[in-house]
Amino acid sequence: MSIFNGSFNSDVDKLENEGDVNGLIKTLEKGDNRHKADAARALGRFKDNKVVKVLLDALNSDDSDVRWNAASSLGKIGGNDVTPFLLKTLRDEKWYVRLQTAEALGEIGDERALLPLLESLKDKKIRNNVAIALGHLGDTRAVDHLIDALKDDDFSFRSAAEEALGMIGDEKAVPALIEALNDEDVSVRRHAAGALGKIGDERAIKPLLSALDDEKWYVRLQVEEAIQELNSRLKEKQK
Repeated sequence: MSIFNGSFNSDVDKLENEGDVNGLIKTLEKGDNRHKADAARALGRFKDNKVVKVLLDALNSDDSDVRWNAASSLGKIGGNDVTPFLLKTLRDEKWYVRLQTAEALGEIGDERALLPLLESLKDKKIRNNVAIALGHLGDTRAVDHLIDALKDDDFSFRSAAEEALGMIGDEKAVPALIEALNDEDVSVRRHAAGALGKIGDERAIKPLLSALDDEKWYVRLQVEEAIQELNSRLKEKQK
């Protein structure tokens, strides 16, 4: 049975399940756009130089779904060699391709992505995901930019910035995160508590104890977990 027939999607699944890398590559190179996108997604399971090459080529596809899936798979495969190509895709005309590219760059963790990702914080379509990608990079040079994001009107962006700050773990962010415990938005308060727990700075103990009186039970739950994590980190530091 040809893989280029009406049951093509199930055949892509079969190729993936059987580990038929060559068949998936052929599909990505010669299938129609829908099937190319499926193959690009499936190839993310296989760490192989020839897979990386064909996925890099797919970043230049005329079809945005193919580009989206190629960027996603490259992020899963990893490797700093693909960073320059993904940085180009970070400027893709389609916002969802840019978003997936930012996530891929975060997964890869190459510091060359830092400045382009910081610039992409201006892109309102993808900036939440960009913030998380910066968190994955773990570079303290992003901290000031993420602290500035805590002043933004969009609560989801503030929450994403807090999550990223917790991932980076720089104590410089502690005062701004303590202030965010009083934010009007419950998600922001919850993420602020979580970030403070991850950073593990003793300055956050009293503010977190006060936050145990938050009106929302799920914020209080996060605060309790944050206090436990903070105490654990402080004990580790004392060893």
